[in-house]
Amino acid sequence: MTSRERVQMILDHKKPDRVAVDLGSTASGFTNPTMVRVKEYFGIEGGDIVFRPDESAAIYNDMVLEKMGSDFRHVFLMPPENVQGFKGTDTAVNEWGMQKTMRAGLSQNSSNPLADADSIEDLKAYPWPDPYAPGRDRGIRERIEDLYHNTDYALAARAVSHGFFELAWELRGMENFLVDMMAEKDFANYLLDQILDIQMAMYDVLLKDAGAYVQMVETADDYGTQNGPLMSPELFREMILPRRRKLNDFIRSKAPKAKIFHHTCGSVYKLIPDLIEAGIDVLNPIQHSAAEMDTYRLQEEYGDRLIFHGAIDEQTALIYGQDVLRREMEERIRSLGRDGGYIMAPTSNFQDDMPLENIVHFAAMAKEIGDYTK
Repeated sequence: MTSRERVQMILDHKKPDRVAVDLGSTASGFTNPTMVRVKEYFGIEGGDIVFRPDESAAIYNDMVLEKMGSDFRHVFLMPPENVQGFKGTDTAVNEWGMQKTMRAGLSQNSSNPLADADSIEDLKAYPWPDPYAPGRDRGIRERIEDLYHNTDYALAARAVSHGFFELAWELRGMENFLVDMMAEKDFANYLLDQILDIQMAMYDVLLKDAGAYVQMVETADDYGTQNGPLMSPELFREMILPRRRKLNDFIRSKAPKAKIFHHTCGSVYKLIPDLIEAGIDVLNPIQHSAAEMDTYRLQEEYGDRLIFHGAIDEQTALIYGQDVLRREMEERIRSLGRDGGYIMAPTSNFQDDMPLENIVHFAAMAKEIGDYTK
C-alpha cells in the first residue's frame, strides 16, 4: 500500500495496513537548530525550503522527510518576495507588522502593533498584508504536480500557520482582544473579518494551483489553554464558529476532494462539537496532557466524525528516552488508532531539547508499533 493510498483510507475512516506518519506538517516540523542537527545526522546538505522566515520552525526539507520515513509531503504558500525574516539577526518584523524576537531558538512576539488602536478607523488605516503580493505562489504548481505525478506520498497544503483569532490577539495583545470580544464587539468583529478576508485570499492563491491535488488542507488557530478553552463555548459560537465555517466552506470550494485539518493546542474538548460543525475533519494536535483530552474518551465520542492527528506529546514522551516514547505510541495506537482513524505525529515541532534518537527514529518506531496486520 502506498502512502497516498494509506492516508486516503484513514481519511475515509477505514483501517489501512498501518498507521500513517506525518512529519513537516503544522506542529510536526523542526525548530531551526533541530533541523540543522537532523541534517547533520543524515549527512544532508541543501534542499531547504524557507516558508516561514519569521518563525522558529522556518525550514522544510524533503530529503530529511525521505530519510525519516514520513508518509506526507507538503506544499506551502510562500512569503512575499520582500519578506526577509531573521536573516542572521535576533529580531524581525513580519508582514503583519509584528516584531518577532528569537529567544533560545524560539521565535516569540515582542510587539502588539494594534495595542493602542481604539476605533475601527484605526483598523482601516493599518497597513495590512497584500494576500496577492508577488512571490506567494512561487513554485507551488511545479511542486504539487511533480509530487502528485512522480511520487506516491500523501499530499497536504497550508497557507497560514496563525489563524484569524490568534493573529487578532497577537496584534492587539491577548488581554486587550479578549476584552474587545466581550465589550467592544463591533471593533472585534471588524478586526476578525479583516484578518479572515486576507487569509481567505491567501488560501485562494495556494489552492488555485494545489487544490485539485491535495488530500488535506491545513488550518490553525489556538483556542485552548492547559486547563480549558480560552473562551466560553457561547462566545466561541458567537465570534469564532461562523468565521471558521466560512473559511472552511471557501477551502472546500477550492479543494473539494480534500479533508480540512485544524490545529488547536490545549484543552479544547468543550469546543469539539463546534469544530465539527464548522467543517473540520482532522483534529490536531490532541494534546492529551491537557485537561479533558483523554484519547480513549475522544475516540469513543468522536472517532466516527474526526480523524485524529498528532498525540505524541512533547511534554510527556518526546523529551525522555525511547522506552517512554514507545509506551506513548503504543497507548495512542490502542486508543486513537483502534479503528484506524489516526495519523501519528508529535504534538509540537521537534525541538533541540529532545534526544536525537527520538526524532530520527520517530517514524520507524511508529510504523512498527502501528502495524495493523499483526
